[in-house]
Amino acid sequence: MSPTRRNVLQSAAAITALSAGRLAVGPQPEASAATDPRQHKGPWAGRDEAVVAMAMHIHASWSEGTASMQTHLDQATRTGIDVMWWTEHDFRMAEHGYPDVIHMNGPTEQVGGVAWSWAQQSVGTAATSAVAWDTSMASPADAAVAGSVHLSARSEGLDLVSVGVKGSAANTVDQRSVYDQTIEIDVFPASVSRHSYLSLALTTSWRPAAHGRPAGMYTLTYVIDGTNEQDRRLSGIDGVVHVPARAGRWNTIRLRPEEDMARFWPDIDSRDAAMFNLTLSAVSEREQLAEGWFDLLRITRPPRTANAPLEMQAALMKGYAKRFPAVRQYQGLEVSLVKPSHLNWFGPKITMPTFSDPRPIADPDPNAAYAVVDMIHSMGGLASYNHPFGTGHPAELPPAQQDALRASVAASVLSDRAMGSDILEVGYPSRGGVDLDRHAQVWDVCSRNGVFLTGTGVSDDHSGQDWFGQESNFVTWAHSESRDLKDLLPALSSGNVFFGNPAVFEGTIGLLVDGAAPMGSVTVSRAATRNVRVLLSRVPAGSTVWLVQGTVDNAGPSVPQPGTTSTQLSSSAWSRGYTDVKIDTRAPRFVRVEVRTAAGDVIALSNPVWLLRDDPEGGIPKSRQVRGSRR
Repeated sequence: MSPTRRNVLQSAAAITALSAGRLAVGPQPEASAATDPRQHKGPWAGRDEAVVAMAMHIHASWSEGTASMQTHLDQATRTGIDVMWWTEHDFRMAEHGYPDVIHMNGPTEQVGGVAWSWAQQSVGTAATSAVAWDTSMASPADAAVAGSVHLSARSEGLDLVSVGVKGSAANTVDQRSVYDQTIEIDVFPASVSRHSYLSLALTTSWRPAAHGRPAGMYTLTYVIDGTNEQDRRLSGIDGVVHVPARAGRWNTIRLRPEEDMARFWPDIDSRDAAMFNLTLSAVSEREQLAEGWFDLLRITRPPRTANAPLEMQAALMKGYAKRFPAVRQYQGLEVSLVKPSHLNWFGPKITMPTFSDPRPIADPDPNAAYAVVDMIHSMGGLASYNHPFGTGHPAELPPAQQDALRASVAASVLSDRAMGSDILEVGYPSRGGVDLDRHAQVWDVCSRNGVFLTGTGVSDDHSGQDWFGQESNFVTWAHSESRDLKDLLPALSSGNVFFGNPAVFEGTIGLLVDGAAPMGSVTVSRAATRNVRVLLSRVPAGSTVWLVQGTVDNAGPSVPQPGTTSTQLSSSAWSRGYTDVKIDTRAPRFVRVEVRTAAGDVIALSNPVWLLRDDPEGGIPKSRQVRGSRR
């Protein structure tokens, strides 16, 4: 695919360059609500005011995982993040193809082509217990699909025992937002009492400690004990609701988790919660028998427009902006049902894509990914090629396997020119069994071949619990005049950003070519030598700075090697904040820098500059051009 696919972005200019172009963008819903002064007290609060710290790949209660928006915003405030991009999975926000009627006629079943499973769960020691799939017992409402789950438990002593089944679905599409959600299930209590009952338990999203409550995942437990009164009990982050249901007959119980959370915890926004786990149980204490059947689980919400989840997210962002004023929030979106890579959408006019398959599975046609990138560009946005080594988090592979995988992925990314994307996620300490160095080498292969991609560092965090301490904790810093989209998007488009580990790197990085072209620029000159000024502040004690450079020879996918060399720069240079490096440009080059610990771990990376001798095929994107840099 030709580099001209990027032309829709060519009105952007490098932040510190002489050109004045800017992307034309509109305000996002929270922009006016969040205050602009930097109120955070993070470890890099003393950083240059023209540098904006961004968390660029964040998932909350609309995606799989434990996080809520609240806990991410709490972490962002604690760690000094200026800007957070919400990048929920598109099909998860839409609940596209999610199972909504589960007949419970066996431990596994297919619901709209999606596999739903039940796994046995138990707590405590039971004198007797049973989990059985009973084809002779079914709710009258589900008579056409015979079957139900039979649960029973009797405790061995006074202590509580619980025996049941936990639901799950392929690709975790059992996890979903509780906003406007209704759960209905048919239940036949056979032997129940105050000390022996059936239950449906929901585990919802993690929240930070507040109002004397500990941090943790809030739970709702619905108890069916044969009584007709509806009683409620609250203990910290655990709420219990007694649901009326008569013993010895089938009952349909109807639950509204969002409303129950609002009653138990009025200080939280109950719309910002996911149903993380759903478990059905028979619970016994004091040696009393609990027994019954469950059938026909329905999880529904009222009809809504395609963009309704985005509108609700915008409403939550507006409310949270008042509680977390130091963090500017922007809507993004991870377009996930495409191959070879998920694509993050950054821009002003996020909308829900359409889905080609009724099931929540990826479209194998690469043209679908090209179409998504074209759509993002047509809306004035930027597209990011995400986690090039996949979504998994296995242990790191042996070096030889990593090298082979790096070569394969680099050839793939290069052959389709990253699907026309603008950004490549590089800053993963480890992802898909591959280390950070090899992620950077894929990027270098692209740079070697004149594919001008802005590298970013991300966490892809789904938990919101420990932004500094988790392994994938990279953030991206933009040289930007403000936190407004009109400044941030050009910084990303032009590559005037750096990224790294915020727990250990508190400085800034910049590059300047011949006094005119900032980091990310593509410049052309016939000069035999060019000057690259490396600007670097607050270098951690004991760390080293390396200049990485490589040829731009357009070797192609058949040579998926970075072709780079690295040179350590003198540590004495950083006392004045910069050093000038003369680069031999008798052949075209690209140059970037890395900061490494004494142990050799990369903790910060610049974006490259390209020092070419001739215009590249397809020209230089306007976002990377600098007036007066040609010699």
